[in-house]
Amino acid sequence: KQWYQRRVAITAGTYLESKAKPEVFLTTSESVSDLLLVMEDLIGSSKLHLNETIPLGTAIGTVGDKCEVHVLVKGLVDPVLEINRLQSKRDGAEKAAQQLKETIDKHTEKIPAHVRENNCNKYTSLQAEIATIDAAIANFKKLGAN
Repeated sequence: KQWYQRRVAITAGTYLESKAKPEVFLTTSESVSDLLLVMEDLIGSSKLHLNETIPLGTAIGTVGDKCEVHVLVKGLVDPVLEINRLQSKRDGAEKAAQQLKETIDKHTEKIPAHVRENNCNKYTSLQAEIATIDAAIANFKKLGAN
């Protein structure tokens, strides 16, 4: 659970300035309600929401493949700079997914089943991360248009 708390804090910290205390929205399928107060304090947000409707104007980060961290950054970050940062992150994830797909395509019967399964799970996780980044880019494009 400490790993989870740290990853959420690091992800949220990407967008938080020392004086800014925006609201943070956490969407996850894991049971973390007992950690909310600790994470809220660790992150330094004004309010931490769990599995609530995400408002327009949030930046998105991922913690593994089961959790998304949405930080309300409307008015706090430059949408153009954020789109560039996210595009760079997407390019890296896309390259990693492409390399992993090539590895999966080369798998033979000699490769142990657990290795094949791990690679398929990693590939699925990378695809989910790319989709999340695409959603974040679209969100920031909407912010930039306003």
